[in-house]
Amino acid sequence: MQTVLDKSDLIRFESTLKNSLSQLFTFSTYSLYFPREIPEAMQNGSDTVPVIEKDRILLPLVMHGDVLGIFLAKGTKNQELKVLKPYLSTITGITLEKLVLRKQCVNDSLTGLYNNDYFCSLVEKEVQAVLASITPGPGASMDNGPDRHSASFCVMIFNIDYFRRINSTYGFAFGDKILQKLAKKISSLIPEQAISARLGNDTFAVFWPQTSQKKCIDLTDTIRCKVGELIFEYDVSGEKLNISLSAGSSFFPQDIRGAQFRKSPYELSRIIIHKATQAMEMAKENGRNRAYSFGKLLSNGGSVIENLPLDRLVVNLGRHVDAAEGQKFMVWSGKFNGHSKVQPESGKSSMGHYPPIHKGEITILEVQDRISIAELLYLNDPTWKIEPGDKLSLLQDKDSLLEKEGISGHDDPQKDILTGLYSYRNFISLWTRQRNDAEQFSMFMLKIQDMYNNEPENGIEGEKLIQTIVYSMKSIFSQDLLGGRYSATCLIFYLSRHTPDQAKDALTEFCTKMRDEHEITLQAGISFFPCLSYSKMDTLENCRKALAHAALTQFPHIAVFNSLTLTVSADQLFTQGDNFAAMEEYKLALNADESNILARNSLAICYARLGKMDLARKHFLEITALDDSNLMAIYNFACVCLKQMDIKEAQAAFEKCLLIDDEHAFSLFRLGQIAENSGQLDVADEFYNKARNTPEGEPLAPRHLARLAWKKEDKEKARELLHQALINNPRDAFSLNLMARIYLESGDDPQIAESLTRQSVVLRPDVSNFWLDLAETLKAQDKHDQAARAKARAYG
Repeated sequence: MQTVLDKSDLIRFESTLKNSLSQLFTFSTYSLYFPREIPEAMQNGSDTVPVIEKDRILLPLVMHGDVLGIFLAKGTKNQELKVLKPYLSTITGITLEKLVLRKQCVNDSLTGLYNNDYFCSLVEKEVQAVLASITPGPGASMDNGPDRHSASFCVMIFNIDYFRRINSTYGFAFGDKILQKLAKKISSLIPEQAISARLGNDTFAVFWPQTSQKKCIDLTDTIRCKVGELIFEYDVSGEKLNISLSAGSSFFPQDIRGAQFRKSPYELSRIIIHKATQAMEMAKENGRNRAYSFGKLLSNGGSVIENLPLDRLVVNLGRHVDAAEGQKFMVWSGKFNGHSKVQPESGKSSMGHYPPIHKGEITILEVQDRISIAELLYLNDPTWKIEPGDKLSLLQDKDSLLEKEGISGHDDPQKDILTGLYSYRNFISLWTRQRNDAEQFSMFMLKIQDMYNNEPENGIEGEKLIQTIVYSMKSIFSQDLLGGRYSATCLIFYLSRHTPDQAKDALTEFCTKMRDEHEITLQAGISFFPCLSYSKMDTLENCRKALAHAALTQFPHIAVFNSLTLTVSADQLFTQGDNFAAMEEYKLALNADESNILARNSLAICYARLGKMDLARKHFLEITALDDSNLMAIYNFACVCLKQMDIKEAQAAFEKCLLIDDEHAFSLFRLGQIAENSGQLDVADEFYNKARNTPEGEPLAPRHLARLAWKKEDKEKARELLHQALINNPRDAFSLNLMARIYLESGDDPQIAESLTRQSVVLRPDVSNFWLDLAETLKAQDKHDQAARAKARAYG
């Protein structure tokens, strides 16, 4: 497929165009124009020629006889341009060919869609934007959140079923035609803000920013179904055939787990693409021509593969679907699953369906790449065994019936002879009995890192290591230490006579010894009773939270359940978008320690995002009462005041931020906006330019300065600044909208203005003025029906 440029490519690759021309002649400012008609001064018969004036040049961008636009450069040197004049057309042509090469670097040559590298780079940029909007803790800012970014996106992966067979039967040329037609079909089905790509061979992808999980799943299945309706005709024989797609989708940040959030945006972008690919591969494994969501694989996609001795099972869930040691699953009958029909009488139709019946509960002991080893916790009916094909559904730890009731099938639980540990089922049963008589107790989990190193032959050595750990533990703690096997690499212990501080001191000594003598890294999470308003049963869940907290600490990687543990737990909920659950955890963290600034700041952010500004303001003030130099709290307080239209209080707080950090870009921007809204445009210009001279403010300032230039009726300067703003952030809805207005008011091609306004309304459909501007661009092209619909949307 031949690569050609269009007008949107000039905007897209504007920086490349500007940099190429600046190497050939000098100019101080520039902008792009897309006039409806070429100015008469540029007409020379059938040719369109440059116009050189005193200190500027209008350079037509012509390719294959079509004028794509005009590059206006100001601050030029007249003598320099006169020397170059005979060669300007050639120079422009070479520059545009450079843009073609640039486009070829990001587009697939066969289908015209984006290629793998560019697709991954777009996902990586969106990861950065989302992370900036969901950052909890002291870095959380009122600038983040839904009003700035929806903080979510999805990736869809599609692969043609049996495409290799098509290539071998009908030839690669016919296969290429299928790929081209498929690419057009996918592009026609996705929304305007979504982006399609060919990742290689017969694999395609769609990236849809700022969307919901349900819309993502629905679109994935829609594409799969619509492609199945396509008919491809083999021109040699006239034979007609259909194709089917296997599809997978993943959602960010909901499908990212735990420690994965600490990885770089580069790694996270590849992880989320890989997860969508895993979902697609699961669709293939389960029969093809279906669409799976990664988030549903673990919760609803599990099944039993094989039974092992000692109440062990093999299940089909592994690292590929983010299975983790300690996860609990309900087991459902493969036969009585709610879908199987009641056997009919002879000659009669089916009478109904069997109800779904659960058999029991299992826990994951050891996770491998594609499978896991699980342990049976209890059976609903001891005579009805779990069988291959039985289905699994993920349980939240708090929903585990074993942990709630301490169910056990053994009256006299037996320890493992080698390690001296009880199975998890028996440990919970014994702990349930013993805790009832204890007025206070401690519990801790001990996690062993990199125990097996993915080498199966190290399994026996691993069990010997567990044995060593248990014997060493008993030499440190009393002989009545109750220990169990939470998973293959995690042990759990109950202490009836130790305080959490005593347990921490002993574990610090123990972890140091294991590191020095065995080169083993351990993590330990400690919980205790009584603790706040938690029940004895809650101690186990608190222990898990403390272990997650320990993973974030420095050596010896030990955490005692406390206010900070609750903050870490709340941050994880916050990051995954569960704001209400996060708020409850932040409140509990503050109940444990009122001076926890991390929790208070994040709780205030949550209140602000829910529109409860008075509560947010109260908490930010409480932070500043504890720490009067807390820059982020003062800034957030000022933002709340601004939302409440308390301009004087907001201005004073922003100025206080500058006393703490005179280069705080966001305070400079906010003060500039206050000045701009009050009509003090020169004062606003001063603040914006100060912000532009800071590392954080440099990429953000052009948008604000452009708006200021437009208000001063300097459209050319506004246009130039907006180009810079869109280079820094191509998805800046406000810059796109203002650029469209300038193009429309300057008499440029309204199609360009329409494209820009459409992008802005897709990114921010809540801004009614964007819809009104779209209506204007449509009206300018005599698209009156569409204009009326856009105007109606503006008014709800």
